[in-house]
Amino acid sequence: MATGGAAAGPLAGAVTGRMRVGVFSECYEPVQNGVTTSLRTLVDGLRHEGHRVFVVAPRYAGHADSDPFVLRLPSLHTWFSSKYPIAAPWVARLDREALRLAPSLVHSHNPFFVGLVAARYARDAGVPLVATYHTLYNHYGHYLKFVPDAVVQGLLRWWMPTYYNLCAQIIVPSRVAGDSLTGYGVQSPITVLPTAVPLPDPALLTPDARAAARARLGVPADAALLLYVGRAAREKNIELVLEAFARVAAGNPACHLVVVGAGPHLDALRQAAAHMAAAARVRIVGAIPHDDLPPIYACADLFVFSSVTETQGLVMAEARAAGTPCILVRGGGAGETIIHGEDGFVVDQDAVAFADAVTRVVGDPDLHNAMRAHCLRRALLHTPDAMTRRVIAVYEQALSGFRATPAAPNSPP
Repeated sequence: MATGGAAAGPLAGAVTGRMRVGVFSECYEPVQNGVTTSLRTLVDGLRHEGHRVFVVAPRYAGHADSDPFVLRLPSLHTWFSSKYPIAAPWVARLDREALRLAPSLVHSHNPFFVGLVAARYARDAGVPLVATYHTLYNHYGHYLKFVPDAVVQGLLRWWMPTYYNLCAQIIVPSRVAGDSLTGYGVQSPITVLPTAVPLPDPALLTPDARAAARARLGVPADAALLLYVGRAAREKNIELVLEAFARVAAGNPACHLVVVGAGPHLDALRQAAAHMAAAARVRIVGAIPHDDLPPIYACADLFVFSSVTETQGLVMAEARAAGTPCILVRGGGAGETIIHGEDGFVVDQDAVAFADAVTRVVGDPDLHNAMRAHCLRRALLHTPDAMTRRVIAVYEQALSGFRATPAAPNSPP
């Protein structure tokens, strides 16, 4: 839907047994992160099931969509958030299209600017608002450098229940995320549903593909390889991975660490790594296209993850789908889909405990092979098809219990 008129024809008219879903998100392609991966998986899954989906997201300078069913909102690029433009929350064109697109429901993925658009659009179209709560926003106040943290937390305590209590149903990827919302006073029905990831093409996991990935990273074929993939940001706690690796590397001179991902903390990580005794065995490579990641996951011996601010840690599911077990820190929702001792180890937020777990796995080939096998089996339980069916069930619950009511005079949008 590059233009308003382009989408009206394909989406208009009755579709027996099928829904029209408006997906609204503060970030979408070309941004590469867990939320956009989750959205792409959901949109593809819904369309595969025969449902009509259009996406509403901010406009990104220089990006053109190949998908005709994407509506871009006018957006402002700011100096403090250049990769995440702020969309205009009131768009007359979208109001005009509410009746023409005739959505069955609206699915919001953020509670802020585009979230306001989603709530207003659902109200004006007389359809239920469903939301997915992807992010523990209380851990991200440091990005608003000009706003005291106490003010940020106070605004969240007000806005989270104000927004999410408008929803007919809420989806969260973990119990931790659900507890966060109920702690704010959100009373709308909540369903815990981890995001699935597509199973990679087996051709990308072959010994040759893994060898090529190691060569690309500059890692010897016989080295023990630890891998981090994710945003290079302060809240990801990657320094703990570096500290744990320093301990592992001191006793294992054949062990290497690769950090993949872009972000505002990248230079700081490179500087920290440069001062390590094992600096020659640490590679902080920046961003790699998402489609190139499966063989990189597969060529690693362990995926290492130390963030305690995640709602789920989608990168761990991607690593598991490639057969790579995880070592992660206890905290947040990242460990909820890990079976401790089978497809990963969950340890305290302590570099010694983290290093001990790494050393245990890389030093025991039988354990490592068993964990790889568990990863591949468990990945089959978290496929996009299974996730899509559960999302559709949530949509049906929202529709069955919904009765459109006019907004109260002081309610948001």
